Amino acid sequence: MALEVTLKSENGAILELAGKVVDVDVKKVQNKLDDLYKNKKLPRVVMDVSDVEFIDSHGLGVVVYFHTLMQKEKRSLTILNVNQDKNAYLNRLFEVTNLDKVLDIVDTLDT
Repeated sequence: MALEVTLKSENGAILELAGKVVDVDVKKVQNKLDDLYKNKKLPRVVMDVSDVEFIDSHGLGVVVYFHTLMQKEKRSLTILNVNQDKNAYLNRLFEVTNLDKVLDIVDTLDT
């Protein structure tokens, strides 16, 4: 499935991703995150990866890069992943890379 990137405005800025985040499509995500990052009025940006099937190292690098940028400004990049199955691909990926300990990953926006 090709990557779909949609910007929603519920509860602030929500960037919804669906499909595979691979090298050729990473620029789409990077450009949207950059636009949201430049909007200094947004204290929090949410990236919904609930419908993401795969993220390669380039995609992970973009997530970590923007997480770091936002953190330096006392802002946050929150990763929304509603899939609570511990064996699901993204959950395992975040665990194996220890990003589950670094990134703000939530399963609901009620927090």
